[in-house]
Amino acid sequence: MLEHALSAEEHSQILQTIEMFEAITQTQPEDYQSLEILKEAYTKVGRHDDALRTSRKLAEAYFNVGSYTPALQQCEMILTREPNAPEIVAMLGEIEQRLQASGQALVEKEKATSNLVNGPFTKGDGVLVSPTVEGSLIDVDPSRKSLGRIANLQERGDDHLAKFLIVQQLFSEEQVNGALETTKEANKDLQGQTMAVSMLEELCREKPQQLESVLSALIDRTKFAFVPLEYYDTDRQIAPMLPEYLTVGRLFVPFDLVSRTIMVACCNPFDSAGRDAVQQSVDYTVSWYLAKPSAITQTLRSIYRLEKS
Repeated sequence: MLEHALSAEEHSQILQTIEMFEAITQTQPEDYQSLEILKEAYTKVGRHDDALRTSRKLAEAYFNVGSYTPALQQCEMILTREPNAPEIVAMLGEIEQRLQASGQALVEKEKATSNLVNGPFTKGDGVLVSPTVEGSLIDVDPSRKSLGRIANLQERGDDHLAKFLIVQQLFSEEQVNGALETTKEANKDLQGQTMAVSMLEELCREKPQQLESVLSALIDRTKFAFVPLEYYDTDRQIAPMLPEYLTVGRLFVPFDLVSRTIMVACCNPFDSAGRDAVQQSVDYTVSWYLAKPSAITQTLRSIYRLEKS
């Protein structure tokens, strides 16, 4: 298969992507989204040995989170290049056993629920609640709307973020409530290219060193990868793929595009309504990252050529 001929600019951008995501995956080796992006970037520049090495890490990452089907696909791909790789053959056997076990469990659950369509486990509209299958990934945020529905963009996730900061004892309740009130007032009825205000930036304005502890706690809670956006040469052509009410109005920054995945940085991962709106706005897989609020606002000002207020 012939490689796609990359322009010098495309090649340079992909090399930058590789450098960035090598750093991310070194500190967060289980971040399979970043590993997928890194593998794709290696492939685009013809670094097939690095892509194969990344496939091994991907197989392990998917296996460790119980996502066995993509782990199986990675193993099968590796074995086309290295048919006798002993650790991959062993992992493949383990995956197949677990898939068979979970498949049998699913059959049993389907039998158990098939007689309950009109029973107490159905919702009011007659739709069965789907059983959880072992080995599947669970959306831990129950407030997320299903795709295709109009997200409630009045809900910005600041209340959830406030509760998290108080429970984690990162700030006092008085500090958080004060910043929450200020943020809500500032972000009410934003118009045009008016930049939204981040509650984290409000809280850390006088204690910037506290931001590192906050970001660390958010990463542990959400499993988002961190991207040092302030050092990233963001492609200006990517951000306009989203409407301004989701970028400057929501502090979301699309900072890279690899294959069918668009990478978006945010500073409030609890803004599930906004994230749903992003997914509905683009025909790409969206991969989410956490960044410093100041880096996000600085990047957005640069992209849209906005004056600092």
